Amino acid sequence: MFFTGLYSKYKKEHFMTGKTSMPLVRTLKEQCRMCYSCVRECPAKAIRISGGQAEVIADRCIGCGNCVRVCSRNAKVVRNSKDSVSGLLKTDFRVAALVAPSFPAEFPAVSYRRVVSMFRELGFDYVVEVAFGADLVSAEYRKLIKNSESGSNYLGTTCPAIVFYIEKYHPSLVPHLAPIASPMIACARGVHKIYGSDVKTVFIGPCIAKKDEALRSDLAGDVYEVLTFTEISEMFVEAGINPDNVTPTEFDPPHALKGTLYPIGGGLLQAADLNEDYLTMDIVAAAGHKQFIQAIKEFETLEHNTRLLEVNCCEGCISGSGLSKHLPLYARRGYVSNYAKKRYASVDRDANEKFLSQL
Repeated sequence: MFFTGLYSKYKKEHFMTGKTSMPLVRTLKEQCRMCYSCVRECPAKAIRISGGQAEVIADRCIGCGNCVRVCSRNAKVVRNSKDSVSGLLKTDFRVAALVAPSFPAEFPAVSYRRVVSMFRELGFDYVVEVAFGADLVSAEYRKLIKNSESGSNYLGTTCPAIVFYIEKYHPSLVPHLAPIASPMIACARGVHKIYGSDVKTVFIGPCIAKKDEALRSDLAGDVYEVLTFTEISEMFVEAGINPDNVTPTEFDPPHALKGTLYPIGGGLLQAADLNEDYLTMDIVAAAGHKQFIQAIKEFETLEHNTRLLEVNCCEGCISGSGLSKHLPLYARRGYVSNYAKKRYASVDRDANEKFLSQL
């Protein structure tokens, strides 16, 4: 295959170092009016004022996207992956779209089968539910909590922004990170095992931190590229693809069960059949950029008997800054919940269990 220019340079960096010189978030100086919204709302204190402009400090950034969400001037720009994916889809590689389970919040009131077909129309050879990766991960969390020694306590690792935050600001807690991959990585590894190691996987979801997670040196090669829902929606518009001009098709297997609940705050616990018991407090969930900071601080400094602290930087993945639809929170939650309910009732459980045991 032949790649040229910036695309070639970017992919070379991607595979050789697991990093890219392009910042995850940058400021458009001509649009920034120094209102300090991003400075006040950054949970990692990763934004400084320099030369009269708000500047993201890359080494401190955890990729939560909160600055993107609160900027009323649209002055915060996320590293764009559209050109990279467009170039990939023009090659002879087989390419799989890994669609995050929050997609019903991005495509409200659209049949999921039409959403699947829109990805196929764009050029993806396979369209797979990341929610199945969540099912794999849920099974591992059940085992971890069931088999862990007395006194063991873990921090959930489903949210990459939380993992980055702990690595950068609470390094003493790194040994407490659950030794379990995120749903995105689990799904990608499953696709490679089922469809072939040569398949290129592209994650599509609401989280910009996933862009840096895919570039980690310890995960390099699992996920080829990451698009936000905002980017894929722009690609559909540019290609003239909409739900009305496609023929409905089904997701490629493996299909998901309760992993479809992951985007809702505390979804991991329900999917893993782990109960947040307010009497014992051995399993605790916290979501949102104000709550997670306090929860992690207390986990590190106070005596507790919490065996699993599941934390999300956003109020569930339905609040990720990579969503292009700005529906009310409970409307987003309703769309995801309704899809999860229908999916759970219709999926072939025997086939699901077969894939779970295989992977």
